[in-house]
Amino acid sequence: MDKKFSPADFFTFEKMVAPVVLKVVYYIGLLGILGYLLVSLAGAFEVLDYSASTALGMIVLALFSAVFGALFWRILIEVYMVLFSINDRLGEVRDRMKKDD
Repeated sequence: MDKKFSPADFFTFEKMVAPVVLKVVYYIGLLGILGYLLVSLAGAFEVLDYSASTALGMIVLALFSAVFGALFWRILIEVYMVLFSINDRLGEVRDRMKKDD
């Protein structure tokens, strides 16, 4: 089975473009999580002048949220990738069944 994607495949729906798009969306999401982390840390350092314990709590919460947010984001993207992988495998099964007939 040829894995290359040609412009004609865009109109036939024989090959999925979503796995490639999902990889791009994954990296954009990671950039968003990184942006959240930086903004949260900046806010924590602003609060540092008023309350050191609150700032420390904000820093810990921001780090915790970023790590688990990235983990959750990865799992979510993997679920979608598995769904498209199932579609590919079903297409392979269909093609093999046609050969056997």
